[in-house]
Amino acid sequence: MSEGWKDFAPYLKILARGPDSLADLEPGVAEEATELILRGVASPAQAAGFFLIGRAKGNSALELAAISRAMRKFCHHIEALPSPPAVTVSGGFDGKTRTFNVGAAASLVAAAAGGRILTLGGEGVPPKAGRTNFDALKNLGVKAPQTLDEARASLEEHGFAATTPEHYLPELHGLLQLRREMVRRTALNVSEKLVSPVPGSRILVGMTHRHPFLKTMPEALVDLGVDCALVFQAIEGSDEAPLDGNSALVWVKNGNIEEFRIPPESLGLSRTTKADIPWKNSEDEARRLLSALHGEEGPVSNLIIYNAALRLWVTDDDTPLEDHLNNARETLLSTSALGLLKRLRQPLATPRLGV
Repeated sequence: MSEGWKDFAPYLKILARGPDSLADLEPGVAEEATELILRGVASPAQAAGFFLIGRAKGNSALELAAISRAMRKFCHHIEALPSPPAVTVSGGFDGKTRTFNVGAAASLVAAAAGGRILTLGGEGVPPKAGRTNFDALKNLGVKAPQTLDEARASLEEHGFAATTPEHYLPELHGLLQLRREMVRRTALNVSEKLVSPVPGSRILVGMTHRHPFLKTMPEALVDLGVDCALVFQAIEGSDEAPLDGNSALVWVKNGNIEEFRIPPESLGLSRTTKADIPWKNSEDEARRLLSALHGEEGPVSNLIIYNAALRLWVTDDDTPLEDHLNNARETLLSTSALGLLKRLRQPLATPRLGV
Protein backbone atom coordinates (compact mmCIF):
# COMPACT_ATOMS: atom_id res chain seq x y z
CA MET A 1 0.00 0.00 0.00
CA SER A 2 1.30 3.44 -0.92
CA GLU A 3 2.26 5.69 1.97
CA GLY A 4 1.03 8.83 0.23
CA TRP A 5 -1.61 9.01 2.95
CA LYS A 6 1.09 10.35 5.26
CA ASP A 7 1.26 13.51 3.13
CA PHE A 8 -2.45 14.07 3.65
CA ALA A 9 -2.57 13.33 7.36
CA PRO A 10 -1.70 16.91 8.47
CA TYR A 11 -4.71 18.31 6.59
CA LEU A 12 -7.07 15.86 8.23
CA LYS A 13 -5.63 16.66 11.65
CA ILE A 14 -6.42 20.35 11.11
CA LEU A 15 -10.04 19.55 10.21
CA ALA A 16 -10.81 16.58 12.48
CA ARG A 17 -10.88 18.39 15.80
CA GLY A 18 -13.27 17.83 18.67
CA PRO A 19 -16.94 18.83 18.34
CA ASP A 20 -16.35 22.03 20.32
CA SER A 21 -13.43 23.16 18.20
CA LEU A 22 -14.50 22.52 14.60
CA ALA A 23 -13.59 25.47 12.43
CA ASP A 24 -13.53 26.37 8.76
CA LEU A 25 -10.31 25.63 6.93
CA GLU A 26 -8.22 28.43 5.57
CA PRO A 27 -8.95 28.58 1.82
CA GLY A 28 -5.38 27.73 0.89
CA VAL A 29 -5.45 24.66 3.12
CA ALA A 30 -8.81 23.48 1.69
CA GLU A 31 -7.48 23.95 -1.85
CA GLU A 32 -4.27 22.05 -1.17
CA ALA A 33 -6.17 19.20 0.50
CA THR A 34 -8.61 18.89 -2.41
CA GLU A 35 -5.75 18.89 -4.89
CA LEU A 36 -4.10 16.01 -3.02
CA ILE A 37 -7.39 14.09 -3.07
CA LEU A 38 -7.81 14.64 -6.82
CA ARG A 39 -4.22 13.53 -7.38
CA GLY A 40 -4.91 10.30 -5.50
CA VAL A 41 -2.47 11.07 -2.69
CA ALA A 42 -5.07 10.79 0.08
CA SER A 43 -6.37 7.32 0.86
CA PRO A 44 -10.10 6.68 0.28
CA ALA A 45 -10.65 6.70 4.05
CA GLN A 46 -8.92 10.09 4.39
CA ALA A 47 -10.81 11.60 1.45
CA ALA A 48 -14.13 10.38 2.83
CA GLY A 49 -13.28 11.75 6.25
CA PHE A 50 -12.34 15.12 4.80
CA PHE A 51 -15.61 15.56 2.93
CA LEU A 52 -17.92 14.04 5.56
CA ILE A 53 -16.46 16.15 8.35
CA GLY A 54 -16.94 19.18 6.12
CA ARG A 55 -20.58 18.21 5.61
CA ALA A 56 -21.11 17.73 9.34
CA LYS A 57 -19.73 21.14 10.29
CA GLY A 58 -21.03 22.90 7.17
CA ASN A 59 -18.68 24.12 4.44
CA SER A 60 -18.16 27.87 4.23
CA ALA A 61 -18.36 29.82 0.97
CA LEU A 62 -14.58 30.23 0.99
CA GLU A 63 -14.09 26.48 1.45
CA LEU A 64 -16.46 25.72 -1.44
CA ALA A 65 -14.61 28.22 -3.62
CA ALA A 66 -11.27 26.68 -2.63
CA ILE A 67 -12.47 23.17 -3.50
CA SER A 68 -13.74 24.48 -6.85
CA ARG A 69 -10.44 26.28 -7.42
CA ALA A 70 -8.57 23.01 -6.92
CA MET A 71 -10.88 21.34 -9.47
CA ARG A 72 -10.11 24.09 -11.95
CA LYS A 73 -6.43 23.08 -11.94
CA PHE A 74 -7.35 19.72 -13.46
CA CYS A 75 -10.04 20.95 -15.86
CA HIS A 76 -9.62 20.42 -19.61
CA HIS A 77 -10.81 23.50 -21.47
CA ILE A 78 -13.24 24.20 -24.28
CA GLU A 79 -12.41 27.36 -26.15
CA ALA A 80 -15.59 29.25 -27.08
CA LEU A 81 -16.23 32.20 -29.35
CA PRO A 82 -16.39 35.46 -27.36
CA SER A 83 -19.80 36.56 -28.60
CA PRO A 84 -22.37 35.83 -27.46
CA PRO A 85 -20.73 34.91 -24.15
CA ALA A 86 -20.99 31.25 -23.24
CA VAL A 87 -23.33 30.36 -20.39
CA THR A 88 -22.57 27.22 -18.41
CA VAL A 89 -25.76 25.67 -17.04
CA SER A 90 -25.64 23.20 -14.18
CA GLY A 91 -27.84 21.76 -11.47
CA GLY A 92 -27.66 18.59 -9.43
CA PHE A 93 -25.33 16.23 -11.24
CA ASP A 94 -27.15 13.38 -9.48
CA GLY A 95 -30.32 13.95 -11.51
CA LYS A 96 -34.01 13.81 -10.61
CA THR A 97 -36.38 11.13 -9.36
CA ARG A 98 -39.84 12.73 -9.11
CA THR A 99 -40.20 15.06 -12.10
CA PHE A 100 -38.97 14.92 -15.65
CA ASN A 101 -36.29 17.14 -17.13
CA VAL A 102 -37.22 20.32 -18.97
CA GLY A 103 -33.75 21.84 -18.57
CA ALA A 104 -32.39 20.28 -21.74
CA ALA A 105 -35.30 21.62 -23.80
CA ALA A 106 -34.91 25.07 -22.20
CA SER A 107 -31.24 25.09 -23.18
CA LEU A 108 -32.15 24.07 -26.74
CA VAL A 109 -34.63 26.95 -26.97
CA ALA A 110 -32.09 29.41 -25.57
CA ALA A 111 -29.48 28.26 -28.08
CA ALA A 112 -31.98 28.49 -30.95
CA ALA A 113 -32.82 32.02 -29.77
CA GLY A 114 -29.21 33.15 -30.11
CA GLY A 115 -27.55 32.01 -26.89
CA ARG A 116 -24.43 29.90 -26.50
CA ILE A 117 -25.30 27.26 -23.92
CA LEU A 118 -23.11 24.56 -22.36
CA THR A 119 -25.04 22.21 -20.10
CA LEU A 120 -23.11 20.14 -17.58
CA GLY A 121 -24.15 17.07 -15.66
CA GLY A 122 -23.20 13.58 -14.61
CA GLU A 123 -24.26 9.98 -14.97
CA GLY A 124 -24.70 7.67 -12.02
CA VAL A 125 -23.72 10.42 -9.58
CA PRO A 126 -24.74 9.74 -5.96
CA PRO A 127 -26.69 10.05 -3.84
CA LYS A 128 -29.66 10.04 -6.24
CA ALA A 129 -28.09 8.61 -9.39
CA GLY A 130 -31.31 9.82 -10.97
CA ARG A 131 -32.48 10.82 -14.43
CA THR A 132 -30.49 13.65 -15.98
CA ASN A 133 -30.65 16.09 -18.87
CA PHE A 134 -28.52 13.61 -20.78
CA ASP A 135 -31.33 11.07 -20.49
CA ALA A 136 -33.80 13.66 -21.80
CA LEU A 137 -31.54 14.44 -24.75
CA LYS A 138 -30.99 10.77 -25.55
CA ASN A 139 -34.75 10.19 -25.49
CA LEU A 140 -34.99 12.94 -28.13
CA GLY A 141 -32.35 11.28 -30.31
CA VAL A 142 -29.40 13.51 -29.40
CA LYS A 143 -26.05 12.01 -28.44
CA ALA A 144 -25.34 12.92 -24.83
CA PRO A 145 -23.03 13.49 -23.14
CA GLN A 146 -20.57 14.71 -25.75
CA THR A 147 -16.82 14.25 -25.67
CA LEU A 148 -14.76 17.39 -25.25
CA ASP A 149 -14.05 17.64 -28.99
CA GLU A 150 -17.71 17.05 -29.83
CA ALA A 151 -18.81 19.66 -27.29
CA ARG A 152 -16.34 22.18 -28.66
CA ALA A 153 -17.57 21.69 -32.24
CA SER A 154 -21.24 21.64 -31.23
CA LEU A 155 -20.93 24.81 -29.19
CA GLU A 156 -19.35 26.60 -32.13
CA GLU A 157 -21.71 25.26 -34.79
CA HIS A 158 -25.01 25.03 -32.92
CA GLY A 159 -24.60 27.22 -29.84
CA PHE A 160 -25.38 24.18 -27.70
CA ALA A 161 -23.31 21.46 -26.09
CA ALA A 162 -23.65 18.95 -23.25
CA THR A 163 -20.76 17.26 -21.51
CA THR A 164 -19.67 15.68 -18.25
CA PRO A 165 -16.65 15.61 -15.88
CA GLU A 166 -15.77 12.21 -17.31
CA HIS A 167 -14.48 14.23 -20.29
CA TYR A 168 -13.39 17.59 -18.85
CA LEU A 169 -12.46 16.68 -15.26
CA PRO A 170 -11.59 12.96 -15.12
CA GLU A 171 -9.99 13.27 -11.67
CA LEU A 172 -13.37 14.28 -10.24
CA HIS A 173 -15.10 11.52 -12.21
CA GLY A 174 -12.64 9.09 -10.62
CA LEU A 175 -14.18 9.79 -7.20
CA LEU A 176 -17.60 8.37 -8.10
CA GLN A 177 -17.20 5.12 -6.18
CA LEU A 178 -15.94 6.99 -3.13
CA ARG A 179 -18.97 9.25 -3.33
CA ARG A 180 -21.30 6.26 -3.51
CA GLU A 181 -19.71 4.85 -0.37
CA MET A 182 -20.04 8.19 1.48
CA VAL A 183 -23.83 7.99 0.84
CA ARG A 184 -24.49 11.67 1.61
CA ARG A 185 -24.02 14.81 -0.44
CA THR A 186 -20.79 16.61 0.32
CA ALA A 187 -18.98 19.73 -0.85
CA LEU A 188 -18.25 17.86 -4.08
CA ASN A 189 -21.95 18.03 -5.02
CA VAL A 190 -21.83 21.81 -4.69
CA SER A 191 -18.39 22.67 -6.00
CA GLU A 192 -18.72 20.57 -9.15
CA LYS A 193 -21.53 22.92 -10.24
CA LEU A 194 -19.22 25.93 -10.07
CA VAL A 195 -16.49 24.68 -12.40
CA SER A 196 -16.83 25.23 -16.14
CA PRO A 197 -14.56 23.87 -18.87
CA VAL A 198 -15.11 27.18 -20.71
CA PRO A 199 -12.74 29.75 -19.18
CA GLY A 200 -14.51 32.96 -18.18
CA SER A 201 -17.96 31.48 -18.78
CA ARG A 202 -21.04 33.03 -17.26
CA ILE A 203 -22.87 30.60 -14.99
CA LEU A 204 -26.48 29.65 -14.31
CA VAL A 205 -26.79 27.19 -11.45
CA GLY A 206 -29.64 25.57 -9.56
CA MET A 207 -29.40 24.43 -5.94
CA THR A 208 -31.34 22.04 -3.74
CA HIS A 209 -31.75 23.92 -0.47
CA ARG A 210 -32.25 27.60 0.24
CA HIS A 211 -30.22 27.36 3.44
CA PRO A 212 -27.30 27.64 3.48
CA PHE A 213 -26.59 27.57 -0.25
CA LEU A 214 -28.52 30.69 -1.23
CA LYS A 215 -25.83 32.54 0.71
CA THR A 216 -22.74 30.39 0.31
CA MET A 217 -23.00 29.58 -3.40
CA PRO A 218 -23.17 33.23 -4.60
CA GLU A 219 -20.36 34.15 -2.21
CA ALA A 220 -18.27 31.26 -3.56
CA LEU A 221 -18.86 32.48 -7.13
CA VAL A 222 -17.70 35.97 -6.15
CA ASP A 223 -14.56 34.51 -4.57
CA LEU A 224 -13.94 32.50 -7.74
CA GLY A 225 -14.03 35.71 -9.77
CA VAL A 226 -17.13 34.85 -11.82
CA ASP A 227 -18.35 38.18 -13.19
CA CYS A 228 -21.92 37.17 -14.03
CA ALA A 229 -23.98 34.33 -12.60
CA LEU A 230 -27.56 33.54 -11.66
CA VAL A 231 -28.24 31.19 -8.75
CA PHE A 232 -31.72 29.88 -7.97
CA GLN A 233 -33.72 27.40 -5.96
CA ALA A 234 -34.41 24.59 -8.37
CA ILE A 235 -36.87 21.78 -8.99
CA GLU A 236 -35.20 18.79 -7.30
CA GLY A 237 -31.93 20.73 -7.26
CA SER A 238 -31.75 20.61 -11.06
CA ASP A 239 -31.06 23.38 -13.58
CA GLU A 240 -34.78 24.28 -13.70
CA ALA A 241 -36.21 27.28 -11.86
CA PRO A 242 -39.84 26.73 -10.79
CA LEU A 243 -42.63 29.14 -11.65
CA ASP A 244 -44.13 29.17 -8.18
CA GLY A 245 -43.46 32.81 -7.33
CA ASN A 246 -41.85 31.87 -4.01
CA SER A 247 -38.46 30.53 -5.05
CA ALA A 248 -35.54 32.89 -4.71
CA LEU A 249 -33.08 33.90 -7.40
CA VAL A 250 -29.72 35.60 -6.81
CA TRP A 251 -27.77 37.73 -9.25
CA VAL A 252 -23.99 37.76 -8.97
CA LYS A 253 -22.61 40.68 -10.96
CA ASN A 254 -19.12 42.13 -10.74
CA GLY A 255 -18.75 41.16 -7.10
CA ASN A 256 -22.24 42.27 -6.06
CA ILE A 257 -24.98 39.91 -4.84
CA GLU A 258 -28.72 40.64 -5.13
CA GLU A 259 -31.56 38.33 -4.10
CA PHE A 260 -35.03 38.68 -5.65
CA ARG A 261 -38.22 36.82 -6.62
CA ILE A 262 -40.29 36.89 -9.80
CA PRO A 263 -44.10 36.56 -9.67
CA PRO A 264 -45.07 34.47 -12.73
CA GLU A 265 -48.07 36.75 -13.34
CA SER A 266 -45.70 39.68 -13.92
CA LEU A 267 -44.36 37.76 -16.93
CA GLY A 268 -47.76 36.67 -18.22
CA LEU A 269 -47.12 33.06 -17.21
CA SER A 270 -49.25 30.73 -15.14
CA ARG A 271 -47.89 29.42 -11.87
CA THR A 272 -46.25 26.08 -12.52
CA THR A 273 -44.60 23.78 -9.98
CA LYS A 274 -43.04 20.34 -9.92
CA ALA A 275 -46.46 18.88 -9.16
CA ASP A 276 -47.55 19.92 -12.66
CA ILE A 277 -44.91 17.80 -14.39
CA PRO A 278 -44.87 14.42 -12.61
CA TRP A 279 -42.63 11.69 -13.97
CA LYS A 280 -44.32 8.75 -15.69
CA ASN A 281 -41.81 7.21 -18.04
CA SER A 282 -39.25 8.11 -20.71
CA GLU A 283 -41.74 7.92 -23.55
CA ASP A 284 -44.15 10.29 -21.83
CA GLU A 285 -41.32 12.73 -21.11
CA ALA A 286 -40.15 12.72 -24.72
CA ARG A 287 -43.71 13.09 -25.99
CA ARG A 288 -44.47 16.09 -23.77
CA LEU A 289 -41.16 17.78 -24.56
CA LEU A 290 -41.69 17.32 -28.29
CA SER A 291 -45.25 18.62 -28.01
CA ALA A 292 -43.92 21.75 -26.32
CA LEU A 293 -41.22 22.14 -28.99
CA HIS A 294 -44.01 21.90 -31.57
CA GLY A 295 -45.66 24.89 -29.86
CA GLU A 296 -48.24 23.20 -27.63
CA GLU A 297 -49.05 25.39 -24.65
CA GLY A 298 -49.24 24.19 -21.07
CA PRO A 299 -47.15 23.69 -17.91
CA VAL A 300 -44.23 22.14 -19.78
CA SER A 301 -43.98 24.94 -22.33
CA ASN A 302 -44.31 27.55 -19.55
CA LEU A 303 -41.34 26.07 -17.71
CA ILE A 304 -39.31 25.74 -20.89
CA ILE A 305 -39.97 29.36 -21.91
CA TYR A 306 -39.19 30.71 -18.44
CA ASN A 307 -35.98 28.75 -18.05
CA ALA A 308 -34.86 29.54 -21.60
CA ALA A 309 -35.41 33.22 -20.83
CA LEU A 310 -33.26 32.94 -17.69
CA ARG A 311 -30.46 31.45 -19.80
CA LEU A 312 -30.74 34.30 -22.27
CA TRP A 313 -30.81 36.81 -19.41
CA VAL A 314 -27.47 35.51 -18.16
CA THR A 315 -26.18 35.80 -21.72
CA ASP A 316 -27.33 39.42 -21.94
CA ASP A 317 -28.11 40.86 -18.52
CA ASP A 318 -28.53 44.40 -19.90
CA THR A 319 -31.75 43.40 -21.67
CA PRO A 320 -34.92 43.08 -19.54
CA LEU A 321 -36.08 39.56 -18.71
CA GLU A 322 -39.43 40.32 -20.36
CA ASP A 323 -37.67 40.80 -23.71
CA HIS A 324 -35.83 37.52 -23.34
CA LEU A 325 -39.11 35.86 -22.42
CA ASN A 326 -40.69 37.13 -25.64
CA ASN A 327 -37.68 35.90 -27.60
CA ALA A 328 -37.91 32.46 -26.00
CA ARG A 329 -41.66 32.26 -26.64
CA GLU A 330 -41.28 33.28 -30.29
CA THR A 331 -38.47 30.77 -30.75
CA LEU A 332 -40.61 28.00 -29.33
CA LEU A 333 -43.68 28.92 -31.36
CA SER A 334 -41.68 29.24 -34.57
CA THR A 335 -40.32 25.69 -34.05
CA SER A 336 -36.76 27.03 -34.42
CA ALA A 337 -35.76 24.92 -31.42
CA LEU A 338 -37.22 21.90 -33.17
CA GLY A 339 -34.97 22.67 -36.13
CA LEU A 340 -31.95 22.83 -33.81
CA LEU A 341 -32.95 19.48 -32.34
CA LYS A 342 -33.00 17.94 -35.83
CA ARG A 343 -29.51 19.33 -36.55
CA LEU A 344 -28.15 17.98 -33.29
CA ARG A 345 -29.34 14.46 -33.96
CA GLN A 346 -26.63 12.12 -35.09
CA PRO A 347 -27.14 10.46 -38.51
CA LEU A 348 -27.47 7.02 -36.93
CA ALA A 349 -29.56 8.15 -33.96
CA THR A 350 -32.96 6.53 -33.66
CA PRO A 351 -35.16 8.66 -31.38
CA ARG A 352 -37.84 6.88 -29.43
CA LEU A 353 -40.42 9.25 -30.86
CA GLY A 354 -40.26 10.97 -34.23
CA VAL A 355 -40.38 14.77 -34.49
